[in-house]
Amino acid sequence: MDKHRLIVDSVVVRFGEKTVLSGGYITSETGTVTGLLGRNGAGKSCMFRALMGGLRVENIMVSIDEKPVGRQIVGHAIKYLPQGRLIPEGMKLHRAFDLYGVNYWTFVNRFPKFSRHYDSPVYELSGGEASLAELYLILHSDAPFYILDEPFTQVDPVNIEDVKVMIRERAKDHGIIITEHNYDAISKVADNLFVIADGYTNPVISQEDLVRHGYLRAD
Repeated sequence: MDKHRLIVDSVVVRFGEKTVLSGGYITSETGTVTGLLGRNGAGKSCMFRALMGGLRVENIMVSIDEKPVGRQIVGHAIKYLPQGRLIPEGMKLHRAFDLYGVNYWTFVNRFPKFSRHYDSPVYELSGGEASLAELYLILHSDAPFYILDEPFTQVDPVNIEDVKVMIRERAKDHGIIITEHNYDAISKVADNLFVIADGYTNPVISQEDLVRHGYLRAD
């Protein structure tokens, strides 16, 4: 298995006079699930929208395997699951799987209820069903890195444990970054944690770090 390392560094995002990120940073490597915590509005989604080209930034540095990379390489090397809908509402589900090069029937083997949705447009699925299909698509796409933006809040609770198992399985051969605001959910699946506070990314070694950066309250 080839090992790869992604570094996103020196991310600066401003909206007018408001600075969202002054020193955004995250790293990922093959075999590891990295969790990124932060309160709503802290800048988690902004950093990854900037990385994927969906948001203008003042500064961002991206490297893979210690080589600086541009926007085109990022699009091939990183697959991103946003908080909003990934698949157009009118697209049939099997068509989305074809476009991503993912086998639909392998998906059905894992989640049998989707056998009846092969020809279903996305708008006929429940929100939780659509989110589960999109999560599976990203995690089985051909890329060394995956970014999942708050996946646990979008999937039906009955599927959460299956999702955690799937993430750990895929992390054996990929680098995965998960953004979340729920510490309990992310701490059970991540190998290492960071928290965004006051515009900067900070490593988390213990819950005391989360208290110090204002993410958790002291008991």
